[in-house]
Amino acid sequence: MFAGDLMHSPIQTLYPELSPKFDVDQAQAAKTRRSFLERYCDTDALCCTAHFPSPSSGRIKRKGNGFVCEMAR
Repeated sequence: MFAGDLMHSPIQTLYPELSPKFDVDQAQAAKTRRSFLERYCDTDALCCTAHFPSPSSGRIKRKGNGFVCEMAR
């Protein structure tokens, strides 16, 4: 899955409610991020992020109330 502009930093996987100032509707952006992460967490789906440091693709795993992107090697 290609995340595009959905997440700009790995910290947004752990805390999906964090929004950059250019998210016009921050509540909707957080809801969309969490929905994406919930859908693909703990599956074999490879998530390709556009803005994370290299390597920038991995699998979404649940971590507490948030998530992490375990980068592919």
